[in-house]
Amino acid sequence: MASRLFYAIQLELLDYRNFLEFLCEYQLTSEPLRVDTVIIKKPPELHIDKKLARIFKEFNLVEYKSLEDYLSINDFYKVYGYACPYAALNDVSIIGLTLAFVLSRSPRELIKHLLEVRGYAITETYPEIREVLGDIVPIQIIKSKKLSSLDNLWLKSLTGGLDLE
Repeated sequence: MASRLFYAIQLELLDYRNFLEFLCEYQLTSEPLRVDTVIIKKPPELHIDKKLARIFKEFNLVEYKSLEDYLSINDFYKVYGYACPYAALNDVSIIGLTLAFVLSRSPRELIKHLLEVRGYAITETYPEIREVLGDIVPIQIIKSKKLSSLDNLWLKSLTGGLDLE
């Protein structure tokens, strides 16, 4: 079926063929799509008394960036793009998903992009958590360096920022 479309659309755009490139059944990725962690709440209405889980819905996709890495605009869109196939392949509603990014470094370029290009609002719900508002999928950015070791010992330990106590 795709090859029919491939040839039909080439014929439709025949007058522009010297300026266009057509690729049939183009493979988008060389590796399987993979998100770092998926958290599924069972039961979905479970209340989790942790700041980082405040926006959690039934299905929560979490991406982690190490101390050496940063969250680029492309990284954001890659993970953002996982939400749709995850919902479709698992037969869940897109409005039942959240996205969380856990990182050490402040994503200044991404924040600027989300505000200026996407027109989102960003609120700092806690010193360590920014919530991105304006999308159907709730999104949060968690700065692991600023997490309290009392409330988030294990996530904080990923930064190497724990003292001996």
